[in-house]
Amino acid sequence: MIYGEEAYWHDRLISLLSHDFPAGTEYVSGDESTWADMREVLVQPSFFGPRLWVVRGAKALFDQKPDWWIDNIAPGNCLVLSSVTKENPAPKAFTQALGKLGGKVVQAVQPSFRDASLWVRARLKEDGYNITRDALENLILIVGRSIERLEKEVEKLELYAQPARNIAISHVLDCVSPDPQMNTFAFTDAIATRNIGQAFSELEDLQARGVNPVFMIAVLGSHFGLMWRAKEASQKGTGQDSLGRTLGVHPYAARKALDQSRNWTYAQLENAIRLLCSVDESLKSGNTDPVSAMDYILINLLG
Repeated sequence: MIYGEEAYWHDRLISLLSHDFPAGTEYVSGDESTWADMREVLVQPSFFGPRLWVVRGAKALFDQKPDWWIDNIAPGNCLVLSSVTKENPAPKAFTQALGKLGGKVVQAVQPSFRDASLWVRARLKEDGYNITRDALENLILIVGRSIERLEKEVEKLELYAQPARNIAISHVLDCVSPDPQMNTFAFTDAIATRNIGQAFSELEDLQARGVNPVFMIAVLGSHFGLMWRAKEASQKGTGQDSLGRTLGVHPYAARKALDQSRNWTYAQLENAIRLLCSVDESLKSGNTDPVSAMDYILINLLG
């Protein structure tokens, strides 16, 4: 049995298991099957070789709460129950029955930041690509730690970075799509334009979606740094047409950062960056709680 929110590992494990079953793999839906159906197919010997049975959405099966579970599987058959849920939907009685049949329970959890980084670097290296450290860190900050989403964005990056095969932060900023659950653009824009009402509204929405405050602070710090560089480049005579190339970002992002920088003096930008660094350190050391930290940031940035 496989449970956990990282759908990538569900598919990966099922794919690896499929190679050992020459008679094929049968997929059934948990909400269209019953335990009686599964018992019937599993007790019948497979005359054409080992066969793998995969139940997608297995939580629906467990919701049926039968009087008894599967207690016999014919040689050559194998059952995988896949439930893309945070918690294990199987009751204790099923887990005990599974153990008697020699079954295993696998948890497909979202990787840590470090493990996600190692996976991306290994995947790119296997395909003949290199990625800079800052590009890698920003990729995971923007996309999130879901291997399923990272795999899709890595494929886009590989196409975008051809033929050089060296992925820089500019490639990430140009073509990577942010995780819709982690999208902080509206929040960042509200702060950059000093719209305090909108900023608190967007913060409330991000907190309701469970977005990590450390991530929010990292995005804000990066944007304030970009506004500083845009302001400085403009005052040195860099035109808007070449501003994006000078800053190493998309031209639209560069122009927007320049427009927003006019709401801030250099002293205010510096104070904002120092404030974000200080709160980030307090959060990571456990000296500040996340809700108070973000309220403190907004009050001090926007007065």
